[in-house]
Amino acid sequence: MQTVQPCVTIGSYIWAQDRLPYDEFTLRLEELRAAMERNGWPAVLVYGDVREHSALAFLTSFIPRVRWGMALLPRTGDARLLCAMSTRDLPAMRTLTWIADVRSGMGPEWQKAFDPWFERFTGDQAQKLGTIGFDIMAPVLYATVRRSLGDRFVLQRADDILATPSCRKRPRELTMIRASCKLLEAAAKTFAESWRGSHEPETAALDAERVARSLAAQDVRTLVSLDGGRTLAPFQGRFEKSAGPLVGYLAVKVAGYWADMFVTVDDGSITSAAGRAAASLDALIASARPGATAAELHAKAIAALAPHKLHPIVGGSVGHGIGLSLHEGAEFRAAGDAVMVEDGVYMLQVGAADAKAGNALLSAMVRSTAKGAEILIRSPSIAEG
Repeated sequence: MQTVQPCVTIGSYIWAQDRLPYDEFTLRLEELRAAMERNGWPAVLVYGDVREHSALAFLTSFIPRVRWGMALLPRTGDARLLCAMSTRDLPAMRTLTWIADVRSGMGPEWQKAFDPWFERFTGDQAQKLGTIGFDIMAPVLYATVRRSLGDRFVLQRADDILATPSCRKRPRELTMIRASCKLLEAAAKTFAESWRGSHEPETAALDAERVARSLAAQDVRTLVSLDGGRTLAPFQGRFEKSAGPLVGYLAVKVAGYWADMFVTVDDGSITSAAGRAAASLDALIASARPGATAAELHAKAIAALAPHKLHPIVGGSVGHGIGLSLHEGAEFRAAGDAVMVEDGVYMLQVGAADAKAGNALLSAMVRSTAKGAEILIRSPSIAEG
């Protein structure tokens, strides 16, 4: 879902060494270094910013609190991390990552931190470097990188190397995601309970966010419907009572890992739509396993949803990967070619839209296993909320 990005990030982003020790990142880097060997890259540059940083966090644990961060990861030797912070902030930034060499990349510090690191790779011919995350890099910063590298290096896109691992979760990642789901469950319960007492969707969303923040969520995103579930909107401060069911969206980030959910609470007006949406989600969960294709999943969901149409809010998609980013991998669309992988974590979503029967949105986060889907969290019963 597209949500409003917070202006100020709060919460603790310190590297959780008890849950993600150094050896975890050694294992994560193995595949990247194997790709460096295959492609002849002496190093890979990994970029992330405050909005999107999944690859950077996966490889370094570093999550930018503001602006951006960039890891310089060599095939052999010591890594370096540059961040858009002043030199006085570096002691705090070093607590966020396993990389010991953390430097400022601001202003005159750039040439001191970036340029000298590459001198070891300079040869008679231009060297190739891999890049990850450069698609979201601001043009001004990209121009600075190119100017520093000059003709000595050729940049080659390496994002696809992490595409499958981003959906397939390691055991310690699953532990982190389960913690996020537990917190989300508490927030969703408050969301429904608050709405029952006030019938004010925005008040309910604020109450849910307050609970999530009190449980140490790093980020909380909310959307609510003010028109009976036809559309979702960010906080507007209107605090108006709303007729019809409660329909909303919640997302929380804990220790870097996201969990999200649609919530629908019936007021007695959406019985038909609610029933078909629940049946459609059941069909999706039953079909979720390694090897399941996007087209197959989409067809199962649509068949179970009939005669209602898929809600336009989900944009024709019945799911996608989730983890260090709210959206990982390709969407599960009718013509999609995405395939579920073993130990992949996915957000499955359905919605029924009908002018007479009402609107309902439901979802579940699942882990794909050979024995079927392990449900990590699911939208509460529409009747119970």
